[in-house]
Amino acid sequence: MTAGLLRGRRIVMVPVVVLVELLVIATAPLTLAIAAVVGALTRSSRPVRSVAVVVAYAVIELWTLQRLRDDSVDGDELARDVLDRGYRALERILDVQVVLEDGSASTDRLQQSRGLIVLSRHCGPGDSLFVAWLLAVHHRLALRVVLKSALRWEPVVDAGAHVLPLCFVSSGGDGAREGVRTTASALRPGEALLLFPEGGNFSWQRWREAIAHLTRRGEHRWARRARRRTHTLPPRPGGAVAALAAAPQADVLLIAHSGLAKDGRDRPWWRLPVHQQLVVRTMLVPADEVPRDDEPAREFLDEAWSRVDTWVESHAALRTR
Repeated sequence: MTAGLLRGRRIVMVPVVVLVELLVIATAPLTLAIAAVVGALTRSSRPVRSVAVVVAYAVIELWTLQRLRDDSVDGDELARDVLDRGYRALERILDVQVVLEDGSASTDRLQQSRGLIVLSRHCGPGDSLFVAWLLAVHHRLALRVVLKSALRWEPVVDAGAHVLPLCFVSSGGDGAREGVRTTASALRPGEALLLFPEGGNFSWQRWREAIAHLTRRGEHRWARRARRRTHTLPPRPGGAVAALAAAPQADVLLIAHSGLAKDGRDRPWWRLPVHQQLVVRTMLVPADEVPRDDEPAREFLDEAWSRVDTWVESHAALRTR
């Protein structure tokens, strides 16, 4: 996107979003009162919690936009502040917590790495915030994230791009891989590049379409493997393999988590999780055990996703007993 279009989008989007969010905050007492009545009639706390989440989001976004007006702001510290405010708000409003499973990589070990490539599962709205919070706040890592270009319509993400190394990619191709390579090659100790190889939240439709796509391309071996994994989407190798090749010194951190639905898969975006734990398991693979050439790296990624899928399946089984 050209600089002129970027400026034009900001001129339009920022005032609109600010006005809407000021309106959300100003009318919060009324909307919370209405939600309380609806909640009493339906015997559910979700209406009040839903309004509270929207109000909290508006407050955090306006605070962040104000901070971004300072060109000297430290991007890593700002990211930690925003993620921690978001996590604490959800913890308070929804009673949802991140629980790191015993045996996961320690903070000391992660900070000793000469750079980390983090490959995380992606399942349901909001899980990416919890994963990012775990890395940036709990483990105190400087976070670099690969994001879809469409997220630049979010004013905070767009404005934050000038203070925090974010890699925006479109639907794939050489341009996307080059952006990932550039970001990965600059990784230093204490820094982590976060990617979501599945490319989207799990759904059965996406699962079937991904396997059909592999079959149409003649990649029958990968399609057969993907069919055996029923809690994750087949990982897209482009970005992950590009990152592995560009940062040969970097360790790899695999992140599996239980999701916030009983079956460990996706949930409707409108159904807020309440009184739940997001159980996370991180698995560290030292740099010297990670292949960097295209085909071996893709094999490594596929085997890693089998480990992630097996972990998710086992934890989903525990939930549904």
